[in-house]
Amino acid sequence: MQIKFFIVGILIGSGYLIGEYVQKVFVNRHKQINELIRVLELIRIEISFSMYTLEEIFSHMISKTTSDYKNFFFKMQRSLRREDGKSLDEILNENINILKTDTYLKEEELMEFKKLLLSLGSSDVNSQQRMIDLTIENLKKRTGELKEDVYKKGNLYKKLITFSVIAICIILY
Repeated sequence: MQIKFFIVGILIGSGYLIGEYVQKVFVNRHKQINELIRVLELIRIEISFSMYTLEEIFSHMISKTTSDYKNFFFKMQRSLRREDGKSLDEILNENINILKTDTYLKEEELMEFKKLLLSLGSSDVNSQQRMIDLTIENLKKRTGELKEDVYKKGNLYKKLITFSVIAICIILY
């Protein structure tokens, strides 16, 4: 009898922890998109007030970003430094996987970020600033949607997983 109570307790506890993890994913995704917006604003400032190359901009971003993006900018800077004849598109395709694995960003945000990086350096400063502003605007719209998702879906999944585990325990008991 005590073993059943112990197993039920473990199941309920693990269900609660799984629900907490799912909610944390929503919160972290929201934070990471806000961090990406901040990074894009820093890139816009770098482009506006200086004549840095992409390699130098990525180098500056290493010291100004959190660990979520630091590895990506470090690899991009190192890849651009090497003169092996690769285009920016090839370098981005190699390094975008870092963001796929280290962040909770979805494919849409990653592709929008990739398109922006590919457009940098290909036009005048004003056009680049407009492209960055447009990307920031799109990401801000997503953060508004994500904020609602954090409160609605995050809490819903947390409670749903916990209650479903409790229901399974009742059925098994």
